[in-house]
Amino acid sequence: MLTRESLLERAEEYIFSTGLNDATSKLCRANMKFGLAQMHLLLEKYGLEPNACFISSPDETISRNNFRWNSGLGYGGRLSWGNGKEKIIFLNIKPNCCGILVGGLEEPPDPLDLIKKIEQVKSEDLYHDNIKINWDFGISNHFVNCCKVEKLSDIELPPYVYLIHGSSPEFRDDSNGLGLYVDKSKTLRDLAIEEETIFGKYYVLLDSNAKEYVHFHSRALEFSSKKREIIAEKLFNSKLKIICNQPHQFLKDYNNMYLGSNCTDVTSKYIKNDIFPIVLRADTNSYLFKGLPNFSENIIQEKQFSDRARKLGLMDLLRSSNILPHGGGYNFPDIKDVREIFEYDKKRYFICDLANGNGKIKIFKTVKELQFKYRKEEVIYHTMQLKLGEPIARLIPLFSIKL
Repeated sequence: MLTRESLLERAEEYIFSTGLNDATSKLCRANMKFGLAQMHLLLEKYGLEPNACFISSPDETISRNNFRWNSGLGYGGRLSWGNGKEKIIFLNIKPNCCGILVGGLEEPPDPLDLIKKIEQVKSEDLYHDNIKINWDFGISNHFVNCCKVEKLSDIELPPYVYLIHGSSPEFRDDSNGLGLYVDKSKTLRDLAIEEETIFGKYYVLLDSNAKEYVHFHSRALEFSSKKREIIAEKLFNSKLKIICNQPHQFLKDYNNMYLGSNCTDVTSKYIKNDIFPIVLRADTNSYLFKGLPNFSENIIQEKQFSDRARKLGLMDLLRSSNILPHGGGYNFPDIKDVREIFEYDKKRYFICDLANGNGKIKIFKTVKELQFKYRKEEVIYHTMQLKLGEPIARLIPLFSIKL
């Protein structure tokens, strides 16, 4: 039986980070080891290999969802816990089926006219698959943006684009079926196995229940994608070209979750083409990328992943990571480092050094209420260094609308 410290040390071995190593990246990794440690314990309990791992993308960051954060989960990368066919789902990951649609425009709309259209659409009762559409394009970091296109490749693109970022809140509780969120759906919570570990509580689905959840998730993911198309048609005319409509927060299969990261595996039924948006701050250029197979052997060597991946039997997984940032990720500029984690009464308190504090510290339990910024083009540069993708266009912001 491994000690508590040994379990956390083992979990750290299973984190393959390509983040910027700023304070928020360090927070992600510090919290992530608690989530992986719990997954390892439960995989062992059910007779499976304790091989849950996290492969982060350059926008490695934190989750501002309290339930997910308290479950020991970071954000920005691929979370894996099997070969894709093991029927076990960890519900604490909370897939929300979020994604970004990018569509083409010959000329930019007037933002005030667009506001009128948005308000009109919000007043309508829109449905897909007999489910009423919940407008969520102004909540949290969701938006409708318009940009000018600066081509960086020979791929044909329109002079302007719009971007629509949204998810499937309609499927989080059990009003339209099983539910995606175990903390929102009583039906899902009743179906789940509640497991208490030394690091916290996890909810698990097995076998036919896991199969039912994956089926429901696929339905929610399709709804999320179609919903963005319906809104695009209402706001920007159905004849206008959709360049891509990609998810970045979803279950790829039973054992792989893209947790705030584009998936560049075009063989997946969920990935429609090989163009992916990376959307940074509203005052900063965004980008369209073409995905590349990753990681390459050279990058695996450069990041010093090779020996550890071979020892853990994860080399093939690293070679087929197929990750690409979907944004810049949250950043806490007032924090310099994670000094230690204090545990008391089954709660974790993060003790962090302040950036300009001369030894002063900041202590917090959850990150939702902390002041944050979004990272900028340093994420793009790092993505190119790691050869995760190739930029095909720079998107120069014209306006962003959150309503």
